[in-house]
Amino acid sequence: MPFRLPTPVLLFLIGLVFVILCGLGVWQVERGIWKANLVATRNAQLAGQPLSAGDARAMSPESLEYHAVSLEGTWDGEHVMFLANRARYGRKGENIVQPLLIAPGEAVLIDRGWYPEGEREAALKRLAGMTGPTHGLARYAEGLRASKTPAGTWTGLAPDSMGAGLPYLVLPWFVTEGQLNEGDDYSSMPTSYPVQGYERYVSTVSHTEYALTWFGIAATLAGVSVFRFVIEPRRARRAEATARAPHSS
Repeated sequence: MPFRLPTPVLLFLIGLVFVILCGLGVWQVERGIWKANLVATRNAQLAGQPLSAGDARAMSPESLEYHAVSLEGTWDGEHVMFLANRARYGRKGENIVQPLLIAPGEAVLIDRGWYPEGEREAALKRLAGMTGPTHGLARYAEGLRASKTPAGTWTGLAPDSMGAGLPYLVLPWFVTEGQLNEGDDYSSMPTSYPVQGYERYVSTVSHTEYALTWFGIAATLAGVSVFRFVIEPRRARRAEATARAPHSS
């Protein structure tokens, strides 16, 4: 004979699952509100006055995330680094990373842009001719790690890892050089390199859809439970009463 849970136990488990599903839905709603506020805050930071090197150094790395900056300093041309296997416009390429000394003994790593394979020298030559303050987007991600490949390139942009062999302190945040890109769909290959710039902060996670999914499952569970424990027994009792009616007349 198959094992069946007692009805009170089964109802308790169903109620527990229902509460958990509703809790997940509420959590996704709260996450959606938090993410919407984060998107608004970060994009408002981009619209504000760019931070100077002094202002940026006075802030914590966490609070610098997604702030526009305008930095002046001295480029270290002897320790230029390259990020390998970076794809854009359907082509494989690299990103140039160069330290910028913004204070005595302190530097920030600057992602100076992307170029396709075979255009490294042209990109470096163009960068060497650029003068004036460096404009870009400050980025920080705690715990980033990268390693150097046998070819001398790097697997990612990680200030702690990349700065370990440099003769000065590398600050724990970095900058994506360039201006805010509006409307670039990366479908047309540029004619000059490196390609610079950054995008607005957007959320690619649809918390509303996730919330509706959890609430939908909870509603389905409630509907099935009502049918199983309320509607079906009533139908059975009515059918039984109907079957007995002729015999009682």
